[in-house]
Amino acid sequence: MTLASFPSRFRMLFMLFWCLAVAAIGCTGTAPAATEAPPPPVHAATIEPESVTPVSTSTAEILANRQSNMRSETAGRVVDVLVEAGDRVKEGQILLRLDVGRPASAAQAANAAVAQSEARLNQAQREQARTEKLVQTGGLPEQRLDDAEDAVRLASAARDAARAEARLARRGLTEAVVRAPFGGTVVERRVELGEYLAPGSPLLTLADTSLLKARVLLDPREAIDIKVGSKALISVYARPGEVFGGKVVRVGEVIDPRTRRLPVEVELNDDGGRLRPGLVARFSVETGDPKAVIRVPLEGVFERFGSQHVYVIADGIAQRRSIVLGTVGAGFAEVAEGIEPGETVVTKGVTRVVDGSRVQVVPVEPAAAPPTEPTSRP
Repeated sequence: MTLASFPSRFRMLFMLFWCLAVAAIGCTGTAPAATEAPPPPVHAATIEPESVTPVSTSTAEILANRQSNMRSETAGRVVDVLVEAGDRVKEGQILLRLDVGRPASAAQAANAAVAQSEARLNQAQREQARTEKLVQTGGLPEQRLDDAEDAVRLASAARDAARAEARLARRGLTEAVVRAPFGGTVVERRVELGEYLAPGSPLLTLADTSLLKARVLLDPREAIDIKVGSKALISVYARPGEVFGGKVVRVGEVIDPRTRRLPVEVELNDDGGRLRPGLVARFSVETGDPKAVIRVPLEGVFERFGSQHVYVIADGIAQRRSIVLGTVGAGFAEVAEGIEPGETVVTKGVTRVVDGSRVQVVPVEPAAAPPTEPTSRP
């Protein structure tokens, strides 16, 4: 018997029951369970105390030990130039000469004036001696002896003035020969042969580069207790990748009024002659003894609600914690409060972490070595 042989009412009831059964079977079926997301991967590090030497950094210009802008002390024409720019000279070495014709004539005239004044003094002294004898015998009045003594004093003063003029004239001869006041290098020569110079005319610039130094201005909050002899590290922009040493030789007693910083003089160690005066360098000067501090990478520090935070991992759970930072520099920040030694802190991947959630600590992959080019065989 088929379904078509039943009356239509029975067929409708059968179809209704069949649909209800199919729906019931569909409702009782279980949906596939949702998969849970894995914890985010992060880099982490266990924080341990480190021995760190406090430093203060600043930028300054490298200077020569001594530098002199030499000028002419007398007038005259340049008759001999013995150095060029870049020449190294010794202390006392002759650099150039001026015409000594006029100074020589002036020296001769001054010597003659000295001889005349000495002769007049001798004559006045002899006259005083004769007058004194005549006054004692009553041949001359007492007034004549006073006049003779005054004449001796006047002649003595004239002789002293003539001698001073002679010394000044001889100095003109000495000043016509220009010598190096110290050993060094001729930086610049400003005169030419045959040029006439007046007193005060620029001659040349001499620099002593046997020792290099710098006047470094440091933050007083960091360097107020710096001591003479403290070490310094110097990085020169013209010598990338090279680090030079130095030491503090003088500490200013007064804060610089323009910059409100502490001036410190540093001597550089440049045995290889790699540096030059005028170069700009960055100075890192030790300002105290080494001390144990806790540092965290700056990548692991983030700001929330106006303060600095890190994620501390305990039993695989990352908890946000507020910290107080100290000195910041070179990719690390000193933590004054908030972290204890031995705790594990997220150092990279903080943007993927939710407070109170589980994280997966993955090791830091070593930097890949640069590919080497295949060598061509002959």
